[in-house]
Amino acid sequence: MRNSRWGRFGSLPILALAASALIAPVGESAPPDTSGWKCERCPFASGYQAEFAAGGSYVSEDAATFGDATGYDENGGYVNVDGEGRHASNAHRLSWRVEDLGLDSRVVEIDGARPGTFDYRLSYSQLPRHRFDSTSTIFTRAAGNLLALPPAWTFAGTTSGFTDLAASLAPQDIEGERKTLALGGQYLPTTRFRLFADYQRQENDGTHQLGGSYFTNASVLPHHFDYQTDQLQAGIRYDAGNGYLKLAYYGSFFDNTSDAVNWENPFLSAPGAGRSALAEAPDSDFQQLTLTGSYRAPTLDTKVAFTAAMGRGQQDDSLLPYTTNPNLPAGPLPRSTLDAEVDTTNVALTVVSAPFQRARVKAAVRYDERDNKTSRLPWSRVIADSFLSGETELNIPYGFERLRLNLSADYGLFQDLRVSAGYDWTELDRDFQEVSEQTEDTGWGRLQWRPRSYLDIGARGGVSRRDTGRYDEALAAGLGQNPLMRKYNLAYRYQQFGELSASASPPEWPVTVGLTAFFADDSYSSSQIGLTASDELRVAAELSWSMSARASVYFTGGFEQIDARLAGSATFSAADWHASQTDKFGNFGGGFRIVGMEDKLDLRFDYTRAKGNTDIDVTGGGGPRQFPDLESTLDSLRARIRYRWSEKLEASLQLRYENFSTDDWALQGVAPDTLPTILTLGAQPYDDEVWMIGIGFGYRLGER
Repeated sequence: MRNSRWGRFGSLPILALAASALIAPVGESAPPDTSGWKCERCPFASGYQAEFAAGGSYVSEDAATFGDATGYDENGGYVNVDGEGRHASNAHRLSWRVEDLGLDSRVVEIDGARPGTFDYRLSYSQLPRHRFDSTSTIFTRAAGNLLALPPAWTFAGTTSGFTDLAASLAPQDIEGERKTLALGGQYLPTTRFRLFADYQRQENDGTHQLGGSYFTNASVLPHHFDYQTDQLQAGIRYDAGNGYLKLAYYGSFFDNTSDAVNWENPFLSAPGAGRSALAEAPDSDFQQLTLTGSYRAPTLDTKVAFTAAMGRGQQDDSLLPYTTNPNLPAGPLPRSTLDAEVDTTNVALTVVSAPFQRARVKAAVRYDERDNKTSRLPWSRVIADSFLSGETELNIPYGFERLRLNLSADYGLFQDLRVSAGYDWTELDRDFQEVSEQTEDTGWGRLQWRPRSYLDIGARGGVSRRDTGRYDEALAAGLGQNPLMRKYNLAYRYQQFGELSASASPPEWPVTVGLTAFFADDSYSSSQIGLTASDELRVAAELSWSMSARASVYFTGGFEQIDARLAGSATFSAADWHASQTDKFGNFGGGFRIVGMEDKLDLRFDYTRAKGNTDIDVTGGGGPRQFPDLESTLDSLRARIRYRWSEKLEASLQLRYENFSTDDWALQGVAPDTLPTILTLGAQPYDDEVWMIGIGFGYRLGER
């Protein structure tokens, strides 16, 4: 993928910009307030306003991290255009916005309305994702979505025997792009009824990493993906004096352009197993009907809201054969398509009431069901297209039922002290999992103290217990798991948590300070194998100082640490090794703003430093072992100078610096042939240092 360089913009954004410029004189500034539909509530008076900005920038290095989501992934120059405009009249209003037209991260938005009658919106956006630019591969894309080997290739049992590897490698970035087109609007035939509809089409394409296994060896594949999702929502809403009722339809339709990824095996393989295949995500759709509403009883100061929804998801793509190996008599599939079907039910009711002054209570109940009606059939097992296992397995149609109850109340104990408490209860019933019944109880309390109008102090704490009842060890063993192992999301857990917060902005001081701290302790005391304990600590602080009406400075900082302990077994029995993992994350930053120097010059400066570290220690299982630390460091600096030549024209100079580096022992020094049984793409840890400088000019039409 390549950026739109030196003004080669995409066609759709340019057409949208031209269209918006043509229709702007009869449009509106911003989406209307649909609750009132009164012209005097619109943010702009009648007239036309527009602002345009154009400029160029230069990026010093190729860097996937710097270009991720921004489009600045390559060294060189870029031309960019931004703009926004609005027009308002008594009958119609319209606003438009374009951003980053010269980049792969471009955005175009148009909103308009005739107050009290209709409104509409149209938008288009692109989001580039860049993960690795240090990767290379021997595979090339051929017909039928086949990843083909080079014409001259020497097969071998390990990567050391790939004598043609060096000459066959070609650069292959791991990257993708998402394009989203959305349009929608609503129409009001009367003051109480409202018809609405929204449509969105999202297209995703690019290349990511995919593992292709051959039983004793594997290849990391540069898998090309190309799929799209269409989403539609439409319905009708009725508004009464004290409530509303809404009936809506939602549909999501997923379409994958490929049924399977096929690749040729570079390793020596069994006869007929030189080519393998993996199924792509199948085409599918989900459709749902939802009824929602609310009613407010003013005399009781009570509001009741409800939601009821029923949906169905389906997929019936043709299944791939058991194997691509013609020498294996695997036999026919039980059926040509899975014919999967899942029904969903969601019901929720919430009541909020203020039974007397300074008090409020809330009660909510929600029921969710996932009824998987997919048939269970016996399927033969073929191992890596090389041999038949002689065994059959049943597919597992997972499903669940979940019931949630939430109760809370808060009361103004004194004028400056408010007390809150709550209880949450969840019951979960699962199909075909080790724990079929699970309950979780959580109780919490909170104090909010405001001794002064500028000082706010809060404290919150609670405990939570997840009880799983009986763990089905026979089912776990049938799935090939150690029967002593407990999956962390299915295991018994006892959690304690607490949070403190404080903020102050004294009127006699031009300073605002904020502090927060959070702690959680999780104990999995019934787990012999698996996660046994986890602790988390988070602290954050911020300070801002308005030195004058035109100058301000700020500082931020934060720290987070997560400690996890787990136990494992190398002998499929009791724990014989233990591991501890500590993740630490810290960040600090600051900056300043100066506006209106000599009524013409603005300055802005921002700096951020973030650092992460992961420490992993393992004891037992052959002796103590400490893995190399995983580290990441980010330094980001941005500076901007803006000069106003006049009320209409301004110029700006921007400087940006970013240094992002990582230490990752799983990638460091791992070339495509470093691992004897795995052919990789050679992705290396990030080590990007990039400077970007840009200059721009802005022009304004109409009144400010």
